This record gives sequence, C-alpha cells and structure tokens, in this order.
Amino acid sequence: MHEYKRTVTLPTLHVTLPCAPSQEIICIGGGRAPETGWLTGLIQQRNMCGSGTPIWAIDRGVNICHSANQVPTHLIGDGDSANPTAWRWAEEQNTEIHTFPPEKDFTDTELALQIAADQYTHPLVILTAAFGGRLDHLMSTAAVAAHAPIPCVLADERETLFYLHAGESLTVTCDTPPRAISLLPFTEKCTGVTTHGLYWELQDACITNRASLAISNVLARENTKNTFTVSIKSGVLGVYLCHKE
Repeated sequence: MHEYKRTVTLPTLHVTLPCAPSQEIICIGGGRAPETGWLTGLIQQRNMCGSGTPIWAIDRGVNICHSANQVPTHLIGDGDSANPTAWRWAEEQNTEIHTFPPEKDFTDTELALQIAADQYTHPLVILTAAFGGRLDHLMSTAAVAAHAPIPCVLADERETLFYLHAGESLTVTCDTPPRAISLLPFTEKCTGVTTHGLYWELQDACITNRASLAISNVLARENTKNTFTVSIKSGVLGVYLCHKE
C-alpha cells in the first residue's frame, strides 16, 4: 500500500494533518486574491516535489488564474462574476468547464468540493482567495469547508484556517510567530480541546459558539520552535492563524 505524507507545506508554515491526503488540489475562489508571490510559491512547492497538484478555479477565481497565467484544470461555477475574457481564456486552454445555472441551491464552492470528493479518494483541498470580500460569502465558505466531505484548508499570505473533527489533532510549525491564533467552533460546542505550545493553554476544555474563550492567543514565550498542537474529542473546530493584519 502506498503511504502518503501527512505533512503539508504552505508558504511560511508546515502542518501535520490528522490524515494523509492522497491528492492535493489548489482551489482558487472569488474572494481576496492572494499575493502573486505567495500563490506562485504555493504552486512551485508542489511542482518541485513532482506531485502535479491540479489547480481548480471557482467562478471568479478564473480571473486570478488568468492574471497569474496559471491554467486551471477545472473551472466550476455559473459565470456570473467571472471576467468573460478570463473565462474564454480557460476554455481556449482546454480547461474542463463545469457550468451551473445562477439559480441553484448550492454555492459554487460547495459544488467544487463535491466534485473533488467524487473524483478523488482522500484529497486535501487548499482553498485560497477565500478570505476578504463580503461577510456572508466568507461565513458561508468557512462553514461549507468545515463540514465538507473532504478536508479543506483556507489559506493565503495573511490568514490560514485549518479544521479539526472529533478525535483529531493538528500540529503547526510556522517560520515566524503568527500575530494571533484563535480556535473557532463550527458546531454548537467542541469538547476535550487541548493545546500545547500556546501562551494560554487549554486542557480538556469545552468551547462553545456562544463565547470567545479561545480568541487571539499567541505562541508561548519559551516556544522557540514556533510549533503548537491542538486536539479535540468532539465537534468541529477551526484553527485560525493571522499572519498579517
């Protein structure tokens, strides 16, 4: 049986995931565009490893792909917010287009994650261009990713959001200390939350979505390796890092 790596590298940080993905997919959404250097670094890291990580564009994300000259293998959306020139460019590059009507029950991000789940076994979606923009879009995307049938990471050069599900743990090592580390429950409560390496540690704690117990933490002062671990027993917990404000 092939053994997949549990450690995933993003620009400026490394994370040991609860489960090893069989395939990484870079999905580019329609939110705040990542810095070109950050996006290029993300893609180059995977090309250097010879992993052939596919790039998917979610509707307006094709604009970012076009600007960065990164051809997506898949384009998912209704086309209501994409630049027509960028959309035609993707078509000319033989991108596989998944077109949906604007009048639908699911967001383009939901559809993209479902297509990824159908095409791959145990993939990991790195979703960038997810932050910024309208609050309703961000909240919807964060919630959809938290409860998706496949693991997701929301990331750019400013912010990163990982997810933990019942019985899982996550270890993150950063090149430089994050400005803030927050734990965000995506269920009514998360139990058995334990941390190591943070200034305000938690031991078998219960975090609810009605309180701000675990907001704006930082690394412990003696934590010279810039590494911390979070684990939970039940619930769905977001592990959020703010790198730049």
